[in-house]
Amino acid sequence: MSKFQSLHRSIKIRIYLQFATTLATMMIMPFIAIYFSKLVGETITGILLICVIIAGIIGGLLGGYWSDRIGRKKLLVLSELGIGITYLVIAFLNSPWLVLPYLTFLLFLVNSFCSGIFYPVSTAMVYDLIKKDQRSFVFTAMYWVNNLAIAIGSITGAFLFEDYYFFLFIFVAIVSLASAIITFLYIDETFTRKDASISAASLSIWANYRNVLQDHIFVFFLIGSVLVFSIEGHLTNYIAIQLEKNMNSTTLFDTFSINGLNMVGILQAENTMLVVLTVGIVAWMVKHRSNSWKLLAGMSFYVIGYAWISYTSSPWFLIGLMVIASIGELIYVPVHQTLLAELADGDHKSSYLALDSLAGQAQMIIAGGAVTLGGFVAPAFMSAGLLLLGLVGIGLIYYVMRKKEI
Repeated sequence: MSKFQSLHRSIKIRIYLQFATTLATMMIMPFIAIYFSKLVGETITGILLICVIIAGIIGGLLGGYWSDRIGRKKLLVLSELGIGITYLVIAFLNSPWLVLPYLTFLLFLVNSFCSGIFYPVSTAMVYDLIKKDQRSFVFTAMYWVNNLAIAIGSITGAFLFEDYYFFLFIFVAIVSLASAIITFLYIDETFTRKDASISAASLSIWANYRNVLQDHIFVFFLIGSVLVFSIEGHLTNYIAIQLEKNMNSTTLFDTFSINGLNMVGILQAENTMLVVLTVGIVAWMVKHRSNSWKLLAGMSFYVIGYAWISYTSSPWFLIGLMVIASIGELIYVPVHQTLLAELADGDHKSSYLALDSLAGQAQMIIAGGAVTLGGFVAPAFMSAGLLLLGLVGIGLIYYVMRKKEI
């Protein structure tokens, strides 16, 4: 607790707000696709969701660019106001008196655009204020808070969304608007330009991102991150399909009857619970290890665990492998974020973070591609391929770490 109290006030406020906004958002976002599919059908829903993702990508790129020119606070407040107002209107367009799915979709485009702006700006604000010796603690705390909020929010939404989505939309709107007000009143601007010769309008957005992508060390980091992180995305895609197809119905503790799809849910819940409940224990166990050891050991556990999960269908073996993968995740994530903070230092901080956020979209593409490829390639070769991609990613990130000497 003393470490937390020593943090800058704005970092502490951002952590509290991250918990509140993530919890509220997770009450509705996992169920939006299901909700839309009931209103307009699965095919149209798929097209609409792709458009929403694209709007978020555009928002992220513009947010990173604008933040490195006009500062963080203004964009944070405006983006959260945009998120809150759109959710408020969405609530009334999906109320007991009115249901307008296509107009709702247009508002979700605006909402996704504002959310895209928010991520790199919010993260850059924390990076502006954090001291190097605080990075590991802060990134571990933010990671834990995020997972706790996801767990509570998604469980709550699973029980409430179907019957009370109108009230949940209003609740998310209130939380987002409250976050904007708190940011405006209690958080100061953190951006100061290191190179005074660079004016706010000196670079176009294309020139700005071209300059960032000329940082080859960061590009290696980005590619490595996509290859490593994408392996978890296979759990709800390729791995889920394999378990549903190959795992026969069985029982756990001679009581609970489960099939392949149930197993996927159990593994997801296990991962979340392990992250939430054991983060302090794992951090204590590895606190005297070097960052290089944490990165290599953590990512190796993570990649090998998930690669093996993609191959086996034994329930207890799967549960044991998820323990290994989750512990690896807890070990390497703070080091990975510390390395990102080191790479994203300077006048283009938000732009670096905006490109990092795009890695999530690339992971989704790889996970989707694996589903298609899995229809033609034997499971053993697919698992070997996932392992190889993960190991290449580890090698790239380790190379970057050696170059930056953190």
